[in-house]
Amino acid sequence: MKRILLILSLSLAVLPSVAGNGDKFFNLSAGWQWKNTVNAIIGFEAETKYHNAWEMYVDLSTAYEKCPQHGTVDSKSFWAYKTFGIGGAYKPLIYRGKNSTLRWRLGADLGANRRGFQASLDLGFEYAYSLRSGIQLFVMQKNDFVFWTRDHFRNGVLIGVKFPLN
Repeated sequence: MKRILLILSLSLAVLPSVAGNGDKFFNLSAGWQWKNTVNAIIGFEAETKYHNAWEMYVDLSTAYEKCPQHGTVDSKSFWAYKTFGIGGAYKPLIYRGKNSTLRWRLGADLGANRRGFQASLDLGFEYAYSLRSGIQLFVMQKNDFVFWTRDHFRNGVLIGVKFPLN
């Protein structure tokens, strides 16, 4: 197992990458949103001119609550209210540094929850830092206004990794 992890980490460190417009990334991120919601996003991102970007993503979340009998969060109460959505986001550039970018994140998605259909509008920020290998680490501040659901407003922070596809 240690050998596999060593080989994977070394291969990620020496992957070739080219900085500039037109980069494509595979994104993985996870985090917590206010009102007891755990959120994960899997996405594909393509940079356009002037380091703006478009993202297509799948958003998965679960709103957990304390079990009324035990007063703690158990496996049944953790998965009590699951939601998912498929959507897109436009990310215009605010600031570009030597190895970092700060972008707005404006998006929308359609999906489902325990009650049926849901839609959401997303607004937030994304700060990404590029490593030498082309991998980017990012922090996303996300605000969701969700229609036809139990919790209409969610905001929180997600942390993630972008793997280059070029």
